[in-house]
Amino acid sequence: MIRFAIPPIGGKGWFGGWMYMRNMVRALAEFGDPEIETLLCLGPDRADDPYVRDLADLPRTRIVIDPAFAEDRVRGGIGRTLATGRNAPILDALARAGADVLFAPAIYLGWRSEIPSIAWFPDFQHRRLSRMFSRAAWLKRELGFRAQVAASAAIVLSSEDAERDCLTYYPAARGRTHVARFAVPVDSWPDAATAWSRLRTDGIPENFVFLPNQLWQHKNHMLAIEAAGLLAKRGSDRLILVTGHGEDPRRPGYRAELEARIAALGAGDHIRLLGSVDHALVKAMMIGANALLNPSRFEGWSTTVEEAKAVGTPMLLSDLPVHREQAPDACFFGTDDAAALARAIEAAAPRSFDMVADAVDRARSGTRERQAAFAQILSAVIRETTRAGRAPVE
Repeated sequence: MIRFAIPPIGGKGWFGGWMYMRNMVRALAEFGDPEIETLLCLGPDRADDPYVRDLADLPRTRIVIDPAFAEDRVRGGIGRTLATGRNAPILDALARAGADVLFAPAIYLGWRSEIPSIAWFPDFQHRRLSRMFSRAAWLKRELGFRAQVAASAAIVLSSEDAERDCLTYYPAARGRTHVARFAVPVDSWPDAATAWSRLRTDGIPENFVFLPNQLWQHKNHMLAIEAAGLLAKRGSDRLILVTGHGEDPRRPGYRAELEARIAALGAGDHIRLLGSVDHALVKAMMIGANALLNPSRFEGWSTTVEEAKAVGTPMLLSDLPVHREQAPDACFFGTDDAAALARAIEAAAPRSFDMVADAVDRARSGTRERQAAFAQILSAVIRETTRAGRAPVE
């Protein structure tokens, strides 16, 4: 049995990281190699997390609680690791758990590590959008990426777009990259009737486009607001509903900027910032929306796009290579083209209950096929990494 360890996935994008982890654990449990056991390694700070509890009941899945895996300790100590060549607290905890290989997002085990690691880079935002990072933050991130590339036996990317970036910015990774496109399971999601009922209970209108992105500046909410302003001028009845955390640590006050622009355009009846809402309501909105909207200027393999695919919801996406790779049948618009987005929103007609129910049913088999493909690629990478051992530092 190969024991594949996964540490906490935190940081600024903690929710996306944890959802990726959940998708990976569930895919491996249902579709992965039966000779691979997943060890979900957590600190006491995450032991009772609602995103984790149910995973313990999955086949070949074990939760390991150790203080060494507390998120503040996992993210720290890189200076000591660089100096000694070994991240002793993490490696000792992995040894106690019996781990054979580690999934290592933003974790550097050191050049003397006795446990091989698989790096995961969801995207290369600091390279593509360097202006969004302070010099210190950029250097910290860059040093971390370089250390992981040097020390990892394998590197997993979520898209061919990300793989191209990886090989462009870090050519030393050549020969060790693998594209594993994650897919989201929706077996626990509500059926169409339950989703429809929840929307009515919460006062969500039937005619809306759904934008479920955190309010970070690169997510490009301002374009949606400009499009809403155009819809208001035309007397359109279309509405954009926005959910997501309302703080961008790199741009304090960004939500206030967005709200001020909505007021200036008189677009309050055409776009609403709902903030953080219950995830069950998010699922219902994803199922019942006219379309999913993602106007982002930069993306990795988008969880919200994958969720829309999984329940058959049409998509309006910014024209990014990764979006075309992930959802080639979507409607695309330029990241600065508010007029094109407004036209796309008007063309996204409301869907009847029967249309929604049929879309959910038709999407289900494709979702399972994507989950199985994801698990099979991961299983192959885990087996190969375990056999090959850690990568030599170049």
